[in-house]
Amino acid sequence: MDEITFRRTIYADPYTQDPEVVEAAKQDPKKQAFWEEIRAMEASLEQAMDVPVPDDLADKLILRQSMKDYKEQKQRRPWYFAMAASVVLASLLTVGVVTQSDSDLTADVFAHMSHVEYEVKGDSPVDLAMVNDKLATYNGSVEEGMGDIVSANYCYLDSIKSLHLIIKGENGLSSLFVLPSQITETVDESFSNEQYSGASFFLESAKVIVVGEDSEQVTSLKEKAQRLLSFSI
Repeated sequence: MDEITFRRTIYADPYTQDPEVVEAAKQDPKKQAFWEEIRAMEASLEQAMDVPVPDDLADKLILRQSMKDYKEQKQRRPWYFAMAASVVLASLLTVGVVTQSDSDLTADVFAHMSHVEYEVKGDSPVDLAMVNDKLATYNGSVEEGMGDIVSANYCYLDSIKSLHLIIKGENGLSSLFVLPSQITETVDESFSNEQYSGASFFLESAKVIVVGEDSEQVTSLKEKAQRLLSFSI
């Protein structure tokens, strides 16, 4: 799939499951990163739509209705209208017309979880030496015992380069994100939405975020990470 067709499809429907789009993203890391960025933006917009608007501010009431109309019509509009709406709404969010209760970082984490199965290319665990080679970017390393790490790739959370490990457990896939500890965004020690639960903690020079559908598996993975991961300052 060529670049223009890929981008048009993603702009029109960030959550598309078109096999050609999925395959193109798998074959091209730049396309994958672009898709993740657009989905993260879409997740942020959808989250903003659910924020109650103060009754005493007429402008905010008008904006909320516009957001509702956008959500209902986005599947029917051409890709260039969808892109224009995203830019306008993002600008409004930037000037503070709407405030979000959760950080952009959390929204991006949830957005990544929506397509973890497409990042896994097989059932065989990733070589631990390769994982440690990528962890070295963050002055880190991991010992045996974390579980079956079936994917280890760099990604971006709110424009911050992170290492995304996908770990296969008895109750499905969980994700572990490693970020530099100097990030300014805050993520609660525990957080959740309707589908996923997560936890975060600092470990020497890194911030680690664990998230998955099974809360017990997330807790277990967090405990393993605290024991088996290490970072130099």
